[in-house]
Amino acid sequence: SAALLVPKIRRKVGKAKETRVMGAGYTYGKTEKKRAVMFELEEPDFKYKSKLKGKSVTMLAASWNVAGKRIDEDISPWLMRGLCSEDTTTLPDILIIGLQEVVDLTARKRQCGYAMNATRLDRQCTSLYSYTKDNVTKLWQMRVEKCLAQMVMFSIHDTFQIGALDEKEEEDPYDPAKEYVCLRARQMVGLLSLVYIRTHLLPEIKNLKSEQIGTGFMGVGKNKGAIGIRFSIRGRRVLFVNMHLDSGKEYVDRRNLSFTNIQEAEAGDRENEDIAIYLGDMNYRLNCQDLDQVFDALNNGEWKQLLKYDQLNQRIISGELGDLREGKITFPPTYKLVPMTDLYDQDGKKRFPAWCDRILYWTAKESTFINHFYIASPLVSSDHKPVSSFFEIST
Repeated sequence: SAALLVPKIRRKVGKAKETRVMGAGYTYGKTEKKRAVMFELEEPDFKYKSKLKGKSVTMLAASWNVAGKRIDEDISPWLMRGLCSEDTTTLPDILIIGLQEVVDLTARKRQCGYAMNATRLDRQCTSLYSYTKDNVTKLWQMRVEKCLAQMVMFSIHDTFQIGALDEKEEEDPYDPAKEYVCLRARQMVGLLSLVYIRTHLLPEIKNLKSEQIGTGFMGVGKNKGAIGIRFSIRGRRVLFVNMHLDSGKEYVDRRNLSFTNIQEAEAGDRENEDIAIYLGDMNYRLNCQDLDQVFDALNNGEWKQLLKYDQLNQRIISGELGDLREGKITFPPTYKLVPMTDLYDQDGKKRFPAWCDRILYWTAKESTFINHFYIASPLVSSDHKPVSSFFEIST
């Protein structure tokens, strides 16, 4: 049963965490040894129950900066977190995934992929990039589809009924892998956006389109920027923007400008949108000068005190981002971790932990839109932790 299958995931995650805790004596640098500071999460306590009148669709928005790493880790603790309990599995009608740094942005063969003035070498590298791009996209589609099939199987065990499944139709047996279909997959250098939808809803999708916005090298390079995907479902118009902004605590003005340029580029159809979701590695940092204060707060479980220093939170409160909002942050800073651990990086470069990975949203009508949860997940392959948010939209 699903009740037996779900704990297997928990045991796997729990075992990995035990190994990481045992590594708490991690040595930072060659000679300096510091007190380990852990990234710790509480288990989400969520069981979906619609809070809207009439028909609705649900949507899971998920973001992860994979830091150019090859990901061999099971991603189900990310995409299933909050949706799969011991006795209930909630299948989102729409899954939107924003990935950043799916290729190594520091490698020359990637850099030349968005060169402003292509030399012969650059063109050769661009050709290599295009080949790699196709493979990266396909690999991530395979990972996501494997996880979705697992979710579907859990749901079948929980409810014995899913989508248009008719157990009486023996001539046409149900295939869990066909419960979802990839609506759109778009990659721009290190950015990758994937949109999946339950197959029975596909005929209700209209006006599907996408665009790319570069804000990196010289303000237009596609090493940084955004991918926008638009569509309508049951008359509700949805905009999904996956973005990666400039890094560095001191480059907040550059981040703000890039964010504004992305909003303006997408604003052409804003008056026609009902819902907009902006997610990604926005790279906003803490306006705080005392690193020891930050690590002490994390060690004492008082990370919420650090939110007042968060650059993005300050912009939202001041109204600089207009009607864009964010759900309640229920997790400690998602950056910078030591890969393959739950330890914050203290390697001597004085990197401040920060909530780089975010999900913001806008809706034209508050009464027809609900943000059920906003959480982080315990994956360890990257120096970032992934985040996800679950929405319900009245249709």
